[in-house]
Amino acid sequence: MWTNRIALALAAGLGLGLLMAGIVIIVWWNVSARQQPVQVVAKAASLETLLEGAPYIALNEGDRPVYVIAPRASPGLETWLSTDAAELAAQGRQVRVIMVPSGHGGGSEEATVAELWLNRDIDLLEEWMSMRAEHWTAIGIAPSNATPERLAVLAEARAFAQGVMQAVGRGRDDNRWPVIVWRDGANQLAACLCQTPSAVNEARYALRLSGDYGPPVAEPALSEPLEPPYDQAPYEEPYEDSYPRLNYGDRPAYEDGREEYDDEDRYNYRTPSPALPGDTHEEVVRPPAPARSTARPVPAQPQTAPSRPRPAPRELNTAPPKAEKDAESLFY
Repeated sequence: MWTNRIALALAAGLGLGLLMAGIVIIVWWNVSARQQPVQVVAKAASLETLLEGAPYIALNEGDRPVYVIAPRASPGLETWLSTDAAELAAQGRQVRVIMVPSGHGGGSEEATVAELWLNRDIDLLEEWMSMRAEHWTAIGIAPSNATPERLAVLAEARAFAQGVMQAVGRGRDDNRWPVIVWRDGANQLAACLCQTPSAVNEARYALRLSGDYGPPVAEPALSEPLEPPYDQAPYEEPYEDSYPRLNYGDRPAYEDGREEYDDEDRYNYRTPSPALPGDTHEEVVRPPAPARSTARPVPAQPQTAPSRPRPAPRELNTAPPKAEKDAESLFY
C-alpha cells in the first residue's frame, strides 16, 4: 500500500519536474538562444558557394568579408551600411552588400536590384539608401522587364535570396531580413537574422561593435543661453497708450500748505479694520484718537420762561336741563 503511494508521488514529481524544465527551455530559446547568431555547419558549403557567386558591392578594402544581404526596406539597414560598416572597416573587415528583391517592393525596387546586379554601381546604392524605400521611384533606370537579360538577373536574385534563407533560416519563405554572414574566430560561417533589436545586439557583440542597436542621437547645440544673465534686465516691449489722459503736473495744495500725497501712497492706503480676538495677521494701524480734556463740563443753567397772565376761571351751570318739544317727541 505504502509502496504504491510512494511510486505515484515519485511519478508525479518527475512529471512536474519535466514540465518545468520544458517551460524553462522554451523561454530560454525564445528570449536568448533564438536571437543569437546561427553557426552554419550543415549547409556551409552551399552557402559559401552562393556568396562567392553573387555580384556584391564592396564598401571598403579588407581581408575578412562581412556580407550584408537584404531588401531595401529591411529594418536597421542604414545603420549596417554607415556606422557599423565604418567600424568593421577599422577592424580590417570588408563589408559586401548584396541587395535582393522583397517581393512586395514594386517595379522600382525590382528595376534597381537588377541594375545593381548588372553594374555593381556603388553611387546608385548610396543614392537609393539616401531616400526612404517608399519614396524611391527609380528615375532613369530601365525596368526589369526591358530586356531578357534583366529578367534573368532578377530571377537569379530571387533564387539567391531563397537559397540564403534555406541555409540559415527556417525555409525559403522566411523574411527575417537583413541577414549578416561572417566567419567567426573558429573560421566557421556564422549568420544573424537581424530583424529584431535583440538579434542585432547579439550580432554586434559577436562582431565586436561598440554601442547598442540604433544610431546615436546628437543633441542640438545651443548658440545662446536660454535665460539672460542676472545683471541684464529682460527685454520688454514698448507700451504705447493712445488714449487721452488728464495732466496731473500741477497738483493743488492743501489749505495748511501741505502738498498732495503721491499716487503710490494713495494706492497703498488701506482702510483700517478693527482687530478681533484670535487674529494672527499683523496689527492694524489705527488713526490716533483725539485728545480728551480733563476739565469737567459745567451744566447749563435752565432759562426761565417769561410770565404769562393767568386765565379767569370758567363759570359752571348747575341748573337741570329743560325739556324741549323736539326732545319730548323722542320719549312719548
